[in-house]
Amino acid sequence: MTFLDSSVIIEYLRDDPVVIDYLDERRPWWTSTVCVFEVLNGPAGAADFDPVEVRQQFGGVEALGFTEQIALEAARLQHAAVRDGSELSARDAMIAATARSTGDEYVVSDGDFETDPLEAHMTVTNLAD
Repeated sequence: MTFLDSSVIIEYLRDDPVVIDYLDERRPWWTSTVCVFEVLNGPAGAADFDPVEVRQQFGGVEALGFTEQIALEAARLQHAAVRDGSELSARDAMIAATARSTGDEYVVSDGDFETDPLEAHMTVTNLAD
């Protein structure tokens, strides 16, 4: 399994060849419900916006819900980031904790998750590098 950040889903939908080449052999794909919101939030406000239609564009990605156990893990990751002097937004902590709950590779396409506390607890692959 491969856990996808919203940044990777967006780049996949944009037909980024690096992202497509990397992901196509790494199914099944998982993400967080928070990432689903982030992807849907991008086109929100457009005249013809339909969240169900946009969600269907990445229907091959199964979303995992945010549970109390994941909330506890998000708090642990946030605590470790703060103690390390790293920045980690609340949403990013929630997403990272959901990714960590799967034990799988977490694939991103931005630098938001390049912090020592996260990389010490999980495999983070950044396709933007």
